[in-house]
Amino acid sequence: MPNYKPFRELKRLAKVQLQGKYGTMIGALILQELLVLFATGILSMMIPGTDTLSNILYYILTFIVQLIAGILQAGVSFLYLKAACGMQCSVGDIFYCFKHSPDKAIKIEFVLVIINAVCMLPSDILTLKYPLTSLTDYDEIAMMYSVTLLCMMVYVVITLAFTPVFYMMLDFPNYTVKDILKKSIEVMKGNKMRYFLLDLSFIPWMFVGILTCGIGLLWIIPYMNMTSTNFYLDLMACRNKQI
Repeated sequence: MPNYKPFRELKRLAKVQLQGKYGTMIGALILQELLVLFATGILSMMIPGTDTLSNILYYILTFIVQLIAGILQAGVSFLYLKAACGMQCSVGDIFYCFKHSPDKAIKIEFVLVIINAVCMLPSDILTLKYPLTSLTDYDEIAMMYSVTLLCMMVYVVITLAFTPVFYMMLDFPNYTVKDILKKSIEVMKGNKMRYFLLDLSFIPWMFVGILTCGIGLLWIIPYMNMTSTNFYLDLMACRNKQI
């Protein structure tokens, strides 16, 4: 059985690696969120109508924004990989993948968005057919929430297999998108629950961040991201030892 590092060691490493880099990570986080928020806001202003055609156009453009956001997310993965390896980092690293394999990042994000859409489709259909505001019966409301919760659970289980896709895209530049997705599923086999539990271990910190009106999240999210990066690196290191 692989000798994986315990969670406390992954977190300890993350704290060490973030020393002197928190300003960069916080700046990158704020910039990433502002860019997505700005793009979404522009879309809302461009398409103010509520008719069917306007809604369809809005969803299409939102989908495109999500794909572009995937390039940014790949850049964020690049930033954290550099930090984990002790390299110099800059906020501009989040734009790295706009010049290096942006097509791969878009295709990977496309797959992830489609998975989300398919998993949440039953819930979306029910919501459109039976809006919550029109439901008065307790059993109907309970059913709606149950279906939504079930869809979310299915989505989480499936996407756990694709947790390291952007890291792998950067680590294996010669891989095709299909190879990256297959490799990710292979590597995460038997490790999805470990990663899920690692995420759950940050829940107390997330509450702290919320209690500080979100300000604390500026430090907590980089801490979580760095720990996730260490999880991936440890996963690959143990795997390479077995080969």
